[in-house]
Amino acid sequence: MDVIAANLPGAGLFILQVAAGILLADLISGVLHWWEDTYGDPKWPVIGPAIIAPNILHHAEPLAFTRSGYWRRNRIVFIIAALFGLAFWALGWINPLTVTMLIAGAHANEIHVWSHIARRKRPALVRWLQDQHVLLTPQEHWAHHSGAFNKRYCTITNLINPVLDELRVFRIVEGWVEGWHRRRPRDEEMGIAPIARGRRALSRARRFVAALGWGIRRNLGQASHLAMAA
Repeated sequence: MDVIAANLPGAGLFILQVAAGILLADLISGVLHWWEDTYGDPKWPVIGPAIIAPNILHHAEPLAFTRSGYWRRNRIVFIIAALFGLAFWALGWINPLTVTMLIAGAHANEIHVWSHIARRKRPALVRWLQDQHVLLTPQEHWAHHSGAFNKRYCTITNLINPVLDELRVFRIVEGWVEGWHRRRPRDEEMGIAPIARGRRALSRARRFVAALGWGIRRNLGQASHLAMAA
């Protein structure tokens, strides 16, 4: 019993790091997914045809990517995870958190696949985790495919998406990008219906932050002009 008690703090820290690694990977998957959906251009070299174009196709044909093999649909993510793993190893950052983050992140797309395929085709453990509303469920992910494809971006768990959407994190960032850099989300290339475009455009959070960003940029420009004139 004394040995178990002595190891409890270490075991608790290990569990905490593993949980944090999964959630961090989920957050990263959501941020990357949002960036692909919102600003990715299929005409970009390398990334365009390899990542952005298949992502746009997925919106038009959600089941298309489920028909390819495990390696084919995950190879790019595996390579990226391996490169980050080498970087973490070189920096001495290998620990339960980073290893869990890399493993979960490398399988983010496969977990995404499990939210699309028939229940009978999913592994038993996956079905159980989905039933516990821990692993991404079809119901949770389908909210992303309804409307403007502008919510529920994270593809690993059911835990991060509600927080990001409730706080309107992505709408706020889009507003800042629109107000400061004058770049709007990519709607037309995804074939989104006019009503869906309207829902995205009329986000109050996005409009407010866009106006704020534009106002700051304008005032800074005027101040710089006056300083040069003086």
